[in-house]
Amino acid sequence: MSDIKNLNPVEVWKHFHTLTQIPRISKMEAEIIDYMKSFGKGLGLETIVDDVGNVIIKKPATPGMADRKTVVLQGHLDS
Repeated sequence: MSDIKNLNPVEVWKHFHTLTQIPRISKMEAEIIDYMKSFGKGLGLETIVDDVGNVIIKKPATPGMADRKTVVLQGHLDS
């Protein structure tokens, strides 16, 4: 069986593997919230954690694309 970190695209699977190593049981998501907060801030992006633990990472539009529709990616942090 192939190591997940060697699948393509390598960068995507590297991040996926890292996420699978962080405990993220429902109602006990502090560690994954901290990871995602650091991830967003590490990319220099506006990163917000609200009162209930939602992590919002905002990436501005590419120059010249600000008039386009906004794209939202949403997912669960718990497993």
